[in-house]
Amino acid sequence: MINKIIRTAGHIYCILAFYLTSLLMELLEYLVRKLVAVVTVVTGTENKLPKPWIQMFSTEPVLSEKHFLDEKVMLSNSDFPIKQEDLIEKCKDVVRHKFGAEKPELLSEDFQFIFPVVGPRSKADFIKTYSAFKVEEAFTGSNNYFGFNVDPMEPNRVWFFTRSVLTHSGDLKFGSSTLKPNGTTVVRTPQVMSTSFNREGECYKLTGGYTVDKTVGNTGGLGGVFGIIHAIGGSLPFPEGKPWKPSLRWEAFSFHVPSIASSWKSGK
Repeated sequence: MINKIIRTAGHIYCILAFYLTSLLMELLEYLVRKLVAVVTVVTGTENKLPKPWIQMFSTEPVLSEKHFLDEKVMLSNSDFPIKQEDLIEKCKDVVRHKFGAEKPELLSEDFQFIFPVVGPRSKADFIKTYSAFKVEEAFTGSNNYFGFNVDPMEPNRVWFFTRSVLTHSGDLKFGSSTLKPNGTTVVRTPQVMSTSFNREGECYKLTGGYTVDKTVGNTGGLGGVFGIIHAIGGSLPFPEGKPWKPSLRWEAFSFHVPSIASSWKSGK
């Protein structure tokens, strides 16, 4: 019984420490954001991002059995004018040309680049930023794209995977920094990407960097360039560019709270 009381007291202390600290941090962040919002409006320095694209085409679900879509029937019912095989080839063409950065006519004028943290970015901004990284010059190896499929519920969109294995063999430029080659083999976590097309066959939205298994590779579960920089020993000055770590509240409520109940139920 004494051991249970001691363990419970320890858990309660941790819960209160994590929770109260998180409240103070949230209050400070709230106040700072309010102050910054006022300053940006007054000085005209607001970060005005374009409104993200919403789904343009859709197909009604048809089930082959409960919870399973009949993809063939749905794609045959689609009124999107570009056939499935041609749409996949258009997607591959965008990928071949550095996602349109080296062949801008593949991208629509209202193109948007949307990754988990970055974006929406405009066509001009995307081309400028992507070209500046020069990832192809900094690494040898393969991005290993596979699994190209048209979305049966959004018939103008192609999904695909990437499982890159790259070697850091050249200078990688990131902003004003240059990361010199160190020979590190970067095994990136599997990521899902997509390209969406308009009726004219132009890509108007590119998404990617969404990781699907953080246990794979040496990028710390990070996608995009953030994962590459982490794998070769670089560090970025913001939490979004670092491997995920649990919040204070997550630690409190996912471990310490249930541990109290488990301790008293276990009879030990």
